[in-house]
Amino acid sequence: MKMKYFLSIFALLLFITSCKKEAEEQTIAQPVTDTVTAPKPQIVPTGNTRTIIANFIERRDSIKVQVKTLSPEKANALYEAYKVENDSAVRKLEKYESNITENYYSYFTAEEGRPVSAPDSIQRKVNLLKSAGLEFWEIGEGYVEIRTVHDFYYSIFKNYVTPDYKDFLQQTAYEEDDLYSADAGIAIPFKAVGERVIFWENYIARYPNSKLTQEATENYKSYQYDYLFGQDNTPTVESTDNSIYPENLSEFNSFIKKYPNSFTSKLAQQVIDNNGKNYDALRVAIQKEQEKHLQQK
Repeated sequence: MKMKYFLSIFALLLFITSCKKEAEEQTIAQPVTDTVTAPKPQIVPTGNTRTIIANFIERRDSIKVQVKTLSPEKANALYEAYKVENDSAVRKLEKYESNITENYYSYFTAEEGRPVSAPDSIQRKVNLLKSAGLEFWEIGEGYVEIRTVHDFYYSIFKNYVTPDYKDFLQQTAYEEDDLYSADAGIAIPFKAVGERVIFWENYIARYPNSKLTQEATENYKSYQYDYLFGQDNTPTVESTDNSIYPENLSEFNSFIKKYPNSFTSKLAQQVIDNNGKNYDALRVAIQKEQEKHLQQK
């Protein structure tokens, strides 16, 4: 009887051990899923400029360390949350420093228009923002805002995000290095506008399913429209007779030759074919062409 009892116990132990080993093997065999949960932006502290800047610098340095440990998809999500957080910080800074943003030119420009050194108290604020990767940015018509420096996000995330995010951040850093538009006019050459159009046109084709494609599409439409028609103070067409300015006509022809398969070349050719005709009707037609083309993407 005792022998049967011990044999039964031994068999039970073997069964339990076997089941445990099988369970362990099954656990090891399970694929590890990298679930991407977008982090919540941190609450930006209130108080004063120095408090916000100190927090901004601390967060920036923390993000630089954290992003190195993440998968590309999680780095994408961190960028998105971090940008929301920083936009909130900038809005608060603009509220605290409205004296500078509203009187910027009186601090940095003499009455006759020549630049002058700002008072020490103002320059210290400029230096404080600079230490965090922030700056006062002139946007024309007497307006000044606070923003992150042009390559702020690209410098932090470029080696860790997915290719669509990297390309987006790199192009955005390049574009924001120069003031694009001021006083109802385009501030860069039309050729440079055309190159931006091509970049975003190619980006949309390369990354149709990216989370950034919608924003890229808005960039594309805006640059494309400006390239074809200009802005109020930098139009491409003479208002008196609806004729294309010679420099713009030359630019359109160069663009078409360089990018014959571009949808923008098709639109540029429509503008050329419409030279001297109804300008307002052309604007409406071009906008419809834009929407139709993008809906097919």
